[in-house]
Amino acid sequence: MSRRLAYLSLGANLGERGEALREALRRLGRAEGVQIKALSPFYETRAWGKTDQPDFLNAAACIETELQPLELLHLCQGIELALGRERHEHWGARTIDIDLLHIPGVSSGSEELRLPHPYLTRRAFVLVPLADVAPEDVIEGKTVREWRDALLAEESRAGGAPQVRPGAELSEPYPLQLIACIDEGRGLGREGQLLLHLQEDMDFFRQKTWNQIVIMGRRTLESLPGGRPLAGRGNIVLSRTLTPGAAAGLTVCRDLPALWRVLGELHLQEPERQCFVIGGGEVYRLLLPYAGEAWLTEIPGRYAADTFLPELQGFALAEKKWGAACCFCRYKRVL
Repeated sequence: MSRRLAYLSLGANLGERGEALREALRRLGRAEGVQIKALSPFYETRAWGKTDQPDFLNAAACIETELQPLELLHLCQGIELALGRERHEHWGARTIDIDLLHIPGVSSGSEELRLPHPYLTRRAFVLVPLADVAPEDVIEGKTVREWRDALLAEESRAGGAPQVRPGAELSEPYPLQLIACIDEGRGLGREGQLLLHLQEDMDFFRQKTWNQIVIMGRRTLESLPGGRPLAGRGNIVLSRTLTPGAAAGLTVCRDLPALWRVLGELHLQEPERQCFVIGGGEVYRLLLPYAGEAWLTEIPGRYAADTFLPELQGFALAEKKWGAACCFCRYKRVL
């Protein structure tokens, strides 16, 4: 069956907006016949049409799909409903909104679906993110970039604060990587300590995480030498009991929304830094749904572990390399 590109606009202004957008993208990416090809950053935008409501978080996505336009529309509407979208008023506040904007070479004027979207060229919150993923696509005689630049110039002449600005939220559906050392039973540790101390694993861990961001739980922090943050890395601890500012070079996040905000701010400052989850077991379990890759050092035998790595559902082995006493494996998410 032939596949085609399609462009979507996503927005939310109720609840945890960033997580609503990421979950919508995860569901789109897992849908049969859909593959996400490109994603814009998230943008903070003022409400359009009905302005007495909270600011939105918006993004644009380019997907490749074998679905027919109406099938794709119904998929998007089904995801909206599953995530709590209720349509009480036109242009009103919403937990999630997914609009089908444009399918190159396809037009539709039916009551159920109009393509291109009738407001596409009039909304900065659509054009700015769309220009990140499809700047040269031509819509109604102009490229997306030209429509965006013309609308932003018009807003600039009118004065006032920008209607669209970069959001401090990670936009990737799977922004994290896991890194761990496990035995044949997926054991991670015993009594708060590693099962084994292999120098080649330590060297691999240091090489992968150096100058990156590491995310851990309180017990993992306490297991580090002196209970101190790892040198040469940005250290984040997920903990409801640890006091913020407990140690120099350490950021404490009490919940996932706080983690996403911190990571988003760090990403705006240094977008090239990667985020590694380094333990312990509960933190791996909590953050596995947000991981796109997992780097596992697999050691032969079983070592009476009391903490275990959860199964990597939806991952496939992408790379495998033997060391002297262990095997280094890279797993990539396929769903």
